[in-house]
Amino acid sequence: MSLKKHSSREETTFRNISLVVMCIIAVTCILPFVLMFSASITGEKELIKEGYKFWPSTISLDTYKYLWAKRETIGRAYGLSIFVTLAGTLTNLVITSLFAYPLYRKDFKPRNAFAFLVFFTMLFSGGMTASYIMWTEVFKIKNTVWALIIPGHLMGAMNVLLVRNYYSTSIPESIVEAARIDGASEFKIYTRIMVPLSKPVLITIALFSGIGYWNDWTNGMYYITNPRLYTITVYLNNVMNNINLLSQRSSMTEGMSIADLSLPTVGVRMAIAFTAIIPIIIVFPLIQSKLIEGVVVGGVKG
Repeated sequence: MSLKKHSSREETTFRNISLVVMCIIAVTCILPFVLMFSASITGEKELIKEGYKFWPSTISLDTYKYLWAKRETIGRAYGLSIFVTLAGTLTNLVITSLFAYPLYRKDFKPRNAFAFLVFFTMLFSGGMTASYIMWTEVFKIKNTVWALIIPGHLMGAMNVLLVRNYYSTSIPESIVEAARIDGASEFKIYTRIMVPLSKPVLITIALFSGIGYWNDWTNGMYYITNPRLYTITVYLNNVMNNINLLSQRSSMTEGMSIADLSLPTVGVRMAIAFTAIIPIIIVFPLIQSKLIEGVVVGGVKG
């Protein structure tokens, strides 16, 4: 009886310590977002003089007035980011799950050759120069929306292996064999059995891919020179790199300069960054359980 009480006391202590540690980690993760929002509503003079603070002495909405004045440009960038993220993530899911399916099938003879291709891409790449020449000179995707979707994000070797392992550990081969005996084609097996039963890992891949697309600015920097094709992260990067150019462009295209709006050059970057992460903050809690399940099961070696 005393042993059970001692064990129960240890479990309670461990649970309390774990709770405290998790609370500390949670607060540590939340504080940067609080600081970002605080900086976005801090007066420009205070930011320049005193730097970032959690509790600003003076509150200014000049940054959000600027966002509203540039709502057409920023709205277009936001909409393009949403389209690129959705289209790229959906395409990524289809290609990744299709590529993982033959790797899962033990009766597929070229299975080893396909697996070699996956592992080879994890070890070697053609380099940025060769990739840039290929995409711009051969495929001609520069200054097109495809330049924001295809290079670097369309399919990842780690995602393919994650889905393949999920197939191997979570979907019994007997189900596939029974479907084949009943006359189901490979496409029907894939669409009616593999995809519905692998929702947790597909949601995990979708989250990884979606965050990658949403946060990506390198493709825009390499392949996009048309401002109308700027995503929100490319637009933010443009603001951070050259706020003076942004001011000149604003005055030429809209008849209004940043000076007319008393735009804080420091705070506006925080305001754009804060608005850019809102979709991730909203979506992540909704799929958290599926994410954990997909990572745990998909990470088991099959």
